Amino acid sequence: MAIRGSFMRISCAAAMAALVLSGLAGASSAQVIARAAVVIDSENGRTLYAKNPDLRMYPASTTKVMTAIIAIESGRLDEVVTIRQSDVRVEPSIIGLVPGERIVLRDLVYGVMLRSGNDAARAVARHLAGSEAQFAVLMNTKALKLGCTSTHFTNPHGLPNPKHYTSARDLGRIMRYAMHNPEFRAVTGAKLYHSTSSVRARDFYNKNKLLRLYKGAIGGKPGYTRAAQQTLVASASRSGHELVVVCLASRGRALWTDASRLLDLGFTRVATGPDVGGVSTSAAVLGSH
Repeated sequence: MAIRGSFMRISCAAAMAALVLSGLAGASSAQVIARAAVVIDSENGRTLYAKNPDLRMYPASTTKVMTAIIAIESGRLDEVVTIRQSDVRVEPSIIGLVPGERIVLRDLVYGVMLRSGNDAARAVARHLAGSEAQFAVLMNTKALKLGCTSTHFTNPHGLPNPKHYTSARDLGRIMRYAMHNPEFRAVTGAKLYHSTSSVRARDFYNKNKLLRLYKGAIGGKPGYTRAAQQTLVASASRSGHELVVVCLASRGRALWTDASRLLDLGFTRVATGPDVGGVSTSAAVLGSH
């Protein structure tokens, strides 16, 4: 009878835990506006939440996480880049580069990550690889090495292209990898950077509102295009745990609400059992959201 009683208590406890997790999954799925999202444990890569994690979608400027980490790992951040006319023929998000201007690559990387400068991203790609197309080869090679199976890049900035896509899960992999680089962490976590390597000094204020809105936020990259809607990849740390959150095809201010709720959920789950699937769809869909 004692054994049976103990078994009943354990079974009840397990059932209650399952109900709690199930309730959290259902509530969070209903509240998340983003069409696709994941929360990942940075330490071990465990998925803590997933909604359509493998759906192929437009990433917008979250693309620039890959652009930045390739630039940082090149070991050429102290090189001086001379801006060309081709670098500045892009819009709408720019840092105001002008042809003939000379600026250090490190400052361009800050311009890419903090101000989402498409002109800076083009200059980085052209300087490191000779062209956007050749830089995209580096991006795709890196993505494959990181295990990204639903990703293909065609440019360093994320402006729409039918062949430029990723998934929430893949973006999480890329961000998790990037956050292990101290230089990248310093760049993405900076709220303000003074660019003084050019004759045109600039102040770059970070567009990632999560750094101000969410306690423990330590980095990330938001993005927007009409095709992609609101996108975000971000990282946060609390009580010795670090998480990555990705939201794709969110809307307006819901982007920040989505990310905050998912991080809260992730920190609640970080010490619990196996992967949690949430709402999962693997179909490849582009441009239909």
